Amino acid sequence: MNWKLILFVVFAFVFVAILAMVQMATNLSFGIIVLPQFAPLLAYILIVIIFKDLYIPITIQFNKNILLKAIIAIILPLGLFTISHFIGKLMGNNIKIPENVFSILIVGIIGMIIGATAEEIGWRSFLQPKLEQKHSIFVSSLIVGIIWGIWHIGHFMNGIVFMLGFLIFTISVSMVMMFLLKNTRHNIIISGLFHFSINVGFGIYFTEGFENINLFLINCSVWFIMALIIIICCKKYYFIKEKDI
Repeated sequence: MNWKLILFVVFAFVFVAILAMVQMATNLSFGIIVLPQFAPLLAYILIVIIFKDLYIPITIQFNKNILLKAIIAIILPLGLFTISHFIGKLMGNNIKIPENVFSILIVGIIGMIIGATAEEIGWRSFLQPKLEQKHSIFVSSLIVGIIWGIWHIGHFMNGIVFMLGFLIFTISVSMVMMFLLKNTRHNIIISGLFHFSINVGFGIYFTEGFENINLFLINCSVWFIMALIIIICCKKYYFIKEKDI
């Protein structure tokens, strides 16, 4: 990763800290919108202003193929979260979903879509394709997954075990998401909806935070297995660098 992309990452970390402080200072509810999610978007805007050669247009195309992938992008993450939920129950975890969780999510649905899309503009519409110019899909996704995971600096307070699990989760998500983004020129509709669906999954099954570390690690494992299956089945796509994927 060249120094310009490293600077983009630095900007993303600086902006997430600033926006987190703004959110707390203004008492803006995280249930309405999460300001730190705009950090990667702001980092993208700033980096392309400074270095015009880094500019990449954000792909927004809609056709039958995109529609199908958009539907999968919504269903798949929620499906994996649900599988994790039932595995957790079978393993004896005391898991409860509050009755009002869906009404809470409906209130913040617009904010979640906007925030998820803003975040993905930086990660999958800018950083990922820039890395793919020199690296394979696998290596690029691995780098983005690691950076994306560490970027969630607030999660470090949950401990080292949680953070290691979270990194496995973000790397796995990056791998799975890139499977859907194949031949779409990193379409923001797909990545934005995929990210939105993940946030909804966390909103439903982790309403009370991450106190149930066992359920969280089960969820990370389910995502890891899914990513592993996809990578094994699509080795050429992930490991052989191709143009215009």
